[in-house]
Amino acid sequence: MRFTLTLCFILMLSSCAGYRFQEKSNPFGQYGVKSISVPMFYNQSNFVNFSAPMTKEVYQMLSGFSGLKLYSGHEKADAVLVGIIDSPENVRTSHRAKNLRSAKNAVGELIGDGRDDFYIPSTTELVASLRIILIKNPSKREIELLRTSMGRFALGPRIIVNETIPLSGSFTRELYGADAVDVNDTQNRSAKEETMGEMAERAAQSFKDLILYAF
Repeated sequence: MRFTLTLCFILMLSSCAGYRFQEKSNPFGQYGVKSISVPMFYNQSNFVNFSAPMTKEVYQMLSGFSGLKLYSGHEKADAVLVGIIDSPENVRTSHRAKNLRSAKNAVGELIGDGRDDFYIPSTTELVASLRIILIKNPSKREIELLRTSMGRFALGPRIIVNETIPLSGSFTRELYGADAVDVNDTQNRSAKEETMGEMAERAAQSFKDLILYAF
């Protein structure tokens, strides 16, 4: 009985070791894809400067697979990775106010004399999505079509991946006095950008998980 359990344990470890080795190899080789061009992702969201960190994180993740050559920009390759960042059109929906607090309690007399109390968020939740399409030898017309809402349903032998990854993150909003309005704005902008960077990291990891399980 003990020998049987030990043998099963060894076989399990061997199986896991083989799986980990496979994680590092090109998952798209079976489709004849040995090189991928990764142009800057399209930012169709209401988040400013989101393309660069998202493209960077996904590119770095893919660079970890051996046997897969990557090109930035629109270099000639076996396939092109098209990334589209999207968000709800309404800013209130993509930047959700959470944990409301009384302005009067937070800043006191700074809200002005005779002004009714109102509520301000202490946390802002960011909501977006990343659609990733890996397509072999696309034309410019096909890429433009993929960027539309109809692109979500695109199928065909040349489309290897067409998936949408939901994105979310949150940050705490700082609130300073009247003498620190500029600091308040800078701090909140910096916190938002940091959160967007974390969202990009999670998106890349989600894409990696999808690749490892699907391919």
